[in-house]
Amino acid sequence: MAMRVAQSRRTTTAGAGKSARSGAGSGEFRIPNASPAQPRAEMAAPAMVTGVDVIVALQAIDEPADRRRRAVATGDRILDLLDKLKLGVLSGRVSLSDLENLKRTIERQQLLDNDPELNDILKQIDLRARVELAKLKGAAA
Repeated sequence: MAMRVAQSRRTTTAGAGKSARSGAGSGEFRIPNASPAQPRAEMAAPAMVTGVDVIVALQAIDEPADRRRRAVATGDRILDLLDKLKLGVLSGRVSLSDLENLKRTIERQQLLDNDPELNDILKQIDLRARVELAKLKGAAA
């Protein structure tokens, strides 16, 4: 069974006939009373990230595991310096460079750590190192 279409119907929406007819002579669609189209602003392309930028950005990320590893390493260094200081006090030969190194290491650790108990202990060690430094400098003068 075949069907034959003899006539086609044209459908229009309400009000579309007027605006379609207004620009029909020029062959282009226009909206009545519309301002002319403004040129669009071009967007800048995103900046490419280079390999060095990525490495620097990744190094800036401070992960808790890395922070803990550095704190443990610094703690071990402080304990080693305290052992050297103890041996120096017992033998009567305290090294000025060991005391200075201990003081610098403690100052760095205090800047990195937020634990109030640990900072209190580090302050006490720092005070003791400063006292020993003052004794050595006074004896040398």
